Amino acid sequence: MDDWKQTVAGNLAALRKARQLTQAQLAEQLHYSDKAVSKWERGESLPDLAVMKQLADFYGILIDDLLLTPEQQSEKQAAQQTTAPALQSEEDSLPNEPQGHSKKHNRLIIAGMAALLVWLIASMIFVILDAAVPELRYGSFLFLYALPVMEVVCLVFNSIWFNSRHNYIIISVLLWSLLGALFLTLYQYRIWKLFLIGIPAQLIIILWSRLRPNRDKQKKS
Repeated sequence: MDDWKQTVAGNLAALRKARQLTQAQLAEQLHYSDKAVSKWERGESLPDLAVMKQLADFYGILIDDLLLTPEQQSEKQAAQQTTAPALQSEEDSLPNEPQGHSKKHNRLIIAGMAALLVWLIASMIFVILDAAVPELRYGSFLFLYALPVMEVVCLVFNSIWFNSRHNYIIISVLLWSLLGALFLTLYQYRIWKLFLIGIPAQLIIILWSRLRPNRDKQKKS
């Protein structure tokens, strides 16, 4: 464990210096204290897995790279240089796209397909119910609830693949669309006061969106 701490500490210090950042500047970028960064770079503690992932993403490397000794890093670089010409020739034969653009594009397409799938399912159920029970009066309400269900799907994909800091927007739309669906479903009861629930709920969502990552996570180490 001590060897790992020293290896990670040396790599973190080298990566930070290569970026020409002070410990305070790095801490600000990561929303941690400079004391935590100092402890990591002195090998007094290891960042937890979530922080290791955050650091790896920040430096554009893999978590495994933080665990490699200088000798292992040299071997990896040599292996990469050996395979680089073959990879370059393959890349030259492909359309020139910015790195990561294709991956993000595909994720957007998949998320959009998943959102539209909700409406497809709602449409199929509506058609089946309309054919089987034509006297059903409230079959169209399926589409009212398709919107909040779609927002849940968008929330899941945004949390996994995109910027989770924007989740509060999706949750806000989910809140009001759900209240709207309930209001229209129970319209004959004229429960317009149902929307009063949304006011404190929306304020809670706004305050939650203002929360910042805990700068004192290093106390857990």
